[in-house]
Amino acid sequence: MALHKDEAIVLFKRAYGESDRIMRLFTLTSGKIAAIAKGASKSQKRFSNTLEPFNHIRVEYFDKHDRGMVRVDNADIVETNSGIEVTLKRACIAGFFTEFVDRFTKERERNVDLFYVLKEILEGAKQRDFPYTDILYYELRMLDVLGYMPNLTACVYCGREMDDDKKLYFSSERGGVLCPVCVKSLPHKTYSEGTIPRLVSVGNNHHGSTFEVRDGGRSGPLSPFLGESPSMDSKRFEGEARHIMEGFISFHLDVELKSYRILKGLF
Repeated sequence: MALHKDEAIVLFKRAYGESDRIMRLFTLTSGKIAAIAKGASKSQKRFSNTLEPFNHIRVEYFDKHDRGMVRVDNADIVETNSGIEVTLKRACIAGFFTEFVDRFTKERERNVDLFYVLKEILEGAKQRDFPYTDILYYELRMLDVLGYMPNLTACVYCGREMDDDKKLYFSSERGGVLCPVCVKSLPHKTYSEGTIPRLVSVGNNHHGSTFEVRDGGRSGPLSPFLGESPSMDSKRFEGEARHIMEGFISFHLDVELKSYRILKGLF
């Protein structure tokens, strides 16, 4: 049984028996792992408030044959979840994105970029309530990192490039935009002119951000600009963008996020 040392973000925790705790951790070097902390509720020396959801921790655990549940031996705080509890919206945002990572990743599948995206989200959620466009941006960014990004640039069926004013049709079944020719024979939904190009703008916005190096990782402030367009009503854009993302994720990826139902009611 090997001892491992790693960084992790706590995705989920529940009681097991009188004093044990079962968790899912998203680690920097090993991806998502299931873990048990024996006597966690009684051992203040080893686990004092460290194993709470949304905490960023340094963890030591024993792993048998690199499979199954690991046994956490010790954990220390890197950054607490303090600030997330200030508003219901912050808690729901943190819950949504940790569930996003939990549901879209496989056990023991390393993804360093995703770890730092989640870390950045939780750091931001401790400081302020996200507007919907922040949530949309990070949703797109996670899909991109995971390799599930919808095709928003060219016709998903024939590959034809289109001007922005022709990007009006989105097919959840095909996973992207359709051109005016292909749309005649394929299922789709029609959206307002500007919605899909603005969705692309939101998704691309942070790609040029500068991240400072901290503890070997990348972190940085949230950008104040998130795809604002004076030519389009923000509420209409948010409603249509939400409809596109909901349809794509539920149909194309066959995933329903429980936390999203609560979060959606706050916007």
